[in-house]
Amino acid sequence: MKLLVLGPTGKTGGHLLTQALDAGHDVTALARTPGKITISRPRLRVVQGDALDAASIEAAMPGHEAVLSALGVASRGPTTVYSQGVANIQAAMQATGVRRLICISSGGIEIGPQVPIAQRLVIRHIVQRVYRHPYADMRRMEDALQAGPLDWTVIRAPMLTDGPRTRDYRFSSDRPLPDQSKISRADLADFILTHLTDTATYRTRVDISN
Repeated sequence: MKLLVLGPTGKTGGHLLTQALDAGHDVTALARTPGKITISRPRLRVVQGDALDAASIEAAMPGHEAVLSALGVASRGPTTVYSQGVANIQAAMQATGVRRLICISSGGIEIGPQVPIAQRLVIRHIVQRVYRHPYADMRRMEDALQAGPLDWTVIRAPMLTDGPRTRDYRFSSDRPLPDQSKISRADLADFILTHLTDTATYRTRVDISN
């Protein structure tokens, strides 16, 4: 497929690039700082752009079949990277007829009924307070996708690690996943790329874990 990847210079984005190219996809990486992408492959095109710059996304969008968003923020302060970035992506996709979009969110924004009471208290009183601003923006992103017409999938990832790609992970669509604790970025990228055309995941929120 012809894939447009946003957030390609992050750790998850890097795995998406290499795994997509290894699988034979044609990849366009849209990066604020293209020089941070150090790999050079025949099927890779690197363009300068920013998720918060609608014009750069609109310019890069034509000709692609799917968009993969590995957007993220390092700060815990207020942000619009998720909501405004995806709003720009949605607008460009609708203008060019591209329908498939996969985004990464966080499992911490919602506490499932299966979560043990001790873990529930930690998430509610510590994790959700510390990350309240990014989580609030992720919710805005998810709500906008829900209201829109695209074939989206939101992956609510748990703690991300730098472990290897094992392909040994569990996932569930629109229902709680027991014992969701962590997943390697390599396995997260593997799931994304192996479910590009899985219609069962269209317009769903996916919980995932090793």
